[in-house]
Amino acid sequence: MWLSKKMAEQTQKRPAADLATVTGGSAAQGRSEYRDFSLIAPWGIAYRPPDAARAVLVESTKGMVCAGAVVDDTELEPGELLLFSEGGACIQLKNSGEVVINGQTFAAKGAE
Repeated sequence: MWLSKKMAEQTQKRPAADLATVTGGSAAQGRSEYRDFSLIAPWGIAYRPPDAARAVLVESTKGMVCAGAVVDDTELEPGELLLFSEGGACIQLKNSGEVVINGQTFAAKGAE
């Protein structure tokens, strides 16, 4: 009984989600300090947020996982996709069907 109560107390103290600042590798500081969390993303996409990125951490059955990072300064239309790296590489898929790679625009197939 005592052990069950202690485990319940610990579970109640942990947040279900947290917005934390990445402090290096798989470490981040939010309401708590998080270490060695996993990164989750759609199949085929892998990422590692850079230091100082604001990461969204959510509770899973195996502890906290990073579900992504907050990006505020994009000028995307609803439905568009932007892939970018900290080094400046950038691929944008536009609603018009155009693809923009590092500033060079490629027309949609059949729109030439």
